[in-house]
Amino acid sequence: MSESETGRQADPFHRRGARFRSRRRAASLLFEAEIRNLDATELARERQELGAVNEDVGEVSPFALTIVEGVSAHRERIDSAISDHLDGWVLERIPSVDRAILRVGAWELLFSEEDTPDSTVIDQAVLLTADIAAEKSMAYVNAVLDQIAGLAGHIKAAEAAVSVLGDLDAGAAAKGESYSEDAGSAVGEGDMIAEASADAELDEAAEAAEDEPGSAGAEDAAN
Repeated sequence: MSESETGRQADPFHRRGARFRSRRRAASLLFEAEIRNLDATELARERQELGAVNEDVGEVSPFALTIVEGVSAHRERIDSAISDHLDGWVLERIPSVDRAILRVGAWELLFSEEDTPDSTVIDQAVLLTADIAAEKSMAYVNAVLDQIAGLAGHIKAAEAAVSVLGDLDAGAAAKGESYSEDAGSAVGEGDMIAEASADAELDEAAEAAEDEPGSAGAEDAAN
């Protein structure tokens, strides 16, 4: 048996793929940052720099850093989405490692620009829970992320609409443009209609998600 094969057998996470190891590393950094009251992004960047010059420091891959940065940037929205689907639980009362795993999964479902299937994201989170958290947590990690996945498309569409409106407002301000009272009123009405439509879609999706069974399905866990 070659030295590389021996190393792979000694590292059970290697068989799960590089993406899995990156998710695991990101969850570990988020967990550490929370219990030490540190900035997660700064911690991840520091460890990435150290890992480049010291092999004793665990690697922080670009994907792991992207996850940590993404969770930090959207922390409030992510925690809100998780809390909305923690049936009978409070986010602050569940184990810290479970929170980290849920945040990683929720970020991928809601904010990642990659096209990873929702079922793969959820399956990876469940595998991660089995590896670094309690086995009893696997069921609710799967259920919470499955419900978030059901709303992900609507949430992304709503946030994209808000982003476009923000860009239009910023562009108009940069050009020093002014609108007439009638035009301003029309834009305001359009914003209210768009917001009401987005809220209606979210409510409809939430009702549909509650009626569907919470099963993530099986996908290639090596993604």
